[in-house]
Amino acid sequence: MKDKGRDILLSGIILCVLAILALWAKSLDPGSSWQRAGLADFTLGFVLLAAHVSGRLVKTLRMPMISGYVVAGVLAGPFVSGFLTREMTENLKLFDDLALSFIALSAGGTLHVKALGERFRSIFLNVILQTVIVFSSVFGAVWICSACFGFTAHLSRLHIISLAVLLGVVAIARSPSSAIAIISECRASGPFTETVLGVTIVIDVIIIVLFTLALTAIQMFFSGGPGDFSTLIALCGEILVSLVIGALIGLGISFYISRAGHDLTLFLLLTGFAVTKISQWLGGFMLANFQLALHLEPLLICMSAGFVVQNFGRAGFQFIKSLDQAALPVFVLFFSLAGASLDLNALKACWPMALFLVVIRGAGIGVAAWTAGRINRDPSPHLHNAWMSYLTQAGVAIGLAQLAQRQFPEIGIYLTTMVLAAVAVNQLVGPILFKIALERVNEAGTR
Repeated sequence: MKDKGRDILLSGIILCVLAILALWAKSLDPGSSWQRAGLADFTLGFVLLAAHVSGRLVKTLRMPMISGYVVAGVLAGPFVSGFLTREMTENLKLFDDLALSFIALSAGGTLHVKALGERFRSIFLNVILQTVIVFSSVFGAVWICSACFGFTAHLSRLHIISLAVLLGVVAIARSPSSAIAIISECRASGPFTETVLGVTIVIDVIIIVLFTLALTAIQMFFSGGPGDFSTLIALCGEILVSLVIGALIGLGISFYISRAGHDLTLFLLLTGFAVTKISQWLGGFMLANFQLALHLEPLLICMSAGFVVQNFGRAGFQFIKSLDQAALPVFVLFFSLAGASLDLNALKACWPMALFLVVIRGAGIGVAAWTAGRINRDPSPHLHNAWMSYLTQAGVAIGLAQLAQRQFPEIGIYLTTMVLAAVAVNQLVGPILFKIALERVNEAGTR
């Protein structure tokens, strides 16, 4: 108990010192471009240090460390202290590519064919029930209660239906990055963890197809004619190609590990980052030179590569060990910047509607997870705590909302604002509840 109190006091003192230094740095007026660049580097390093200390502080309070990273990012971001400006957070998006590719490799490497086979029924039931029940719950709630909120009361019936469809689909989205971070931090393993991870990753894949179907349906609503399903066919082809490319890269990583055998962390980070950048470059190259829209999905490629390394070779253990060595700095970087990017103005503008959506979505997830558990005859602790493992949302939900805004500007601003607000709540609350669930089912600290 004394050690815990000492850790809390020490972390608090460090954060106070960092806050004083932040105020001093913010008062500086760099006079040249190289000084401004140096100040930006200092700012990023400062925020990462504060996030790390915040993570250690909340850990002593039995909260997940990524909650500390997110909160530190929020406090340092443009909507609170302004220590990180909007321009800085946009310029630092480059690091998101590095972190997300790393997280995708970890996600694929955590999946075991044998475990997935044993948990297939549970994963399948959860995916189907959560997709249907969460969509139906959010769609019905928005359709019925839209007139009760000034935010949406003046929209036409067609716009309300479209908004309800899109919000229902986005509500299905999960955050594999948060799930991987919590599982890694808790060193969790077991049937409950495998089911949650499998469900989260499968939903993250199918949500893209579901959203494309939703956009096609809404286009039919507004045009009054049949939709163009060629986009959906092309999307399915791109997903298949991404998985195949990922499998080939996985074989290449396995071969490299069998030859190198050590010092793999930097190699894996650069491999994931290269996959993201080459995929983006290839899409632009094909469009500019052949008028062919090719959108390979870097996260699917990295996930497929990690899965192949883990399950179709002898390099799985060394692969995961190398990823674990880089997990802490990558998670600090990613989640602190994610916190800085959370739009608190959006939350302030529509918090009643956002809170309403969070509650309805959580209730739908709870009903779906409990029903799947009952059908699968899961143990009582799994049955009553599963819902807490599926609440987190992040980049995928925001990206889908922004895509819809570009195609349907009449309702896009309402959709994006509500999604941003709901994600802010889910990303703050979800990791805490997920860690509690892992502890209650006794799978934390089992690997």
